[in-house]
Amino acid sequence: MDIILNAVQFLLDMGGSIILPFFVTILGIIFGLKFVDSFKNGLMIGVGFAGINLMVNLLVTTVQPSTDYYTKLGTGFTTVNLGWDSIASMAWSTSFALWLIPLGFILNFILVRFKVVKTLNVDIWNFYNAILTSAVTYYVALSLGASILVANILGIVIGLFLTVVACKIGDKLATSWQGYFNMPKGITCSTLDTQLTHYPISWLGAKLYDLIPGLNKLYFDINNVNEKYTAWTAPSIVGFFVGGLLGLITKQSFGTILTMAIGVASVIVLMPKMVSLLMDGLVPLSNAARSFMKKKLGEDADILIGMDVSIGLGDKCGMIVTMFLMPITILLAFILPNITFFPIGLFGGMIWSGHAAAFVSKGNLPKAIFAGTFLLAWTILCLNFMAPIATRLAHDVGVIDSMTPLITGGGFQQTQVVLVGLIGKLFGGF
Repeated sequence: MDIILNAVQFLLDMGGSIILPFFVTILGIIFGLKFVDSFKNGLMIGVGFAGINLMVNLLVTTVQPSTDYYTKLGTGFTTVNLGWDSIASMAWSTSFALWLIPLGFILNFILVRFKVVKTLNVDIWNFYNAILTSAVTYYVALSLGASILVANILGIVIGLFLTVVACKIGDKLATSWQGYFNMPKGITCSTLDTQLTHYPISWLGAKLYDLIPGLNKLYFDINNVNEKYTAWTAPSIVGFFVGGLLGLITKQSFGTILTMAIGVASVIVLMPKMVSLLMDGLVPLSNAARSFMKKKLGEDADILIGMDVSIGLGDKCGMIVTMFLMPITILLAFILPNITFFPIGLFGGMIWSGHAAAFVSKGNLPKAIFAGTFLLAWTILCLNFMAPIATRLAHDVGVIDSMTPLITGGGFQQTQVVLVGLIGKLFGGF
């Protein structure tokens, strides 16, 4: 068992840009593509994801001076804030990864075969969302007095249920998601934390925005502006000014301000091109999958390829919202009650929050900034609440040596994880 788990962990540690080319190649062959075409598609998807990761890392590096500026203000916090990638690695280090990946795929194929769902989820890396929930369920169950066997069974059942939820929401989300992000037919989002947390919490924020007199009259869609202003709203120019403004308000030197301005402009310009590379490999796979399913299930059969939400990161409104959310998030850490951590770890995943807010706001920039602020407030409050169980998980998988200081991080704000944590808290589990 340990050998299998270590082998799975070795593959997962390489990341999505390494795993996906091989997985997509195998899927392509199953769906009837020639090996060379399938391999080429897999490589393009891998290259696209590698490019997206490079852009996210460039963004984090570019705004590092402003992050350092705010970090110096947060010396009184006692809980360590880890990034989402660290939490994901923790989840993958649990035994639930060994069970949920094969069982989840088998269940998904069966449900597609019998037309219970349309979405075939190939978003392997983000299985961590279900795995993390399984692990939290396990520890909460143990803390409430359940046996190890019962706790494991509960964890696996919850994880498999969530893999089905991801597919069902992917079915419902497909049309609106394709429309806003300009995705081809047959593609949908199957990233669970986006589906269950980023979108619904942002949507609540957007609805609150609509209820505020005066504020709800503000409307600016940067993707559709008057022709005479088009040049000034070009991605490069917008990115330059937003990056420069972030440097200016954090009192950077003139040279650093220029570096930040160019860096942000580069990310906004290059991100859509990275997404385009990924789509070059994904569209042929999607078409082949749809044709394959029609042959097997009849002409009325429909199939959607569930993908990482990252393929929507080319949206200009989402990029700009992300820039505004960075200083806003720091401010929230100081004004929300009883927050024990400085949200440095949130910066690496904030780009997905910004794009979620843009999606539910349909590109209305003021509304998206408000919705994104609402989402980040939820995130900070939930991470603060979940710190004890996050620390327990990190300790048990060997990330930390002791239970002090407390740690928390991206992933523990997910709605389903928080619900499990609330149950544990209400019944005295932790």
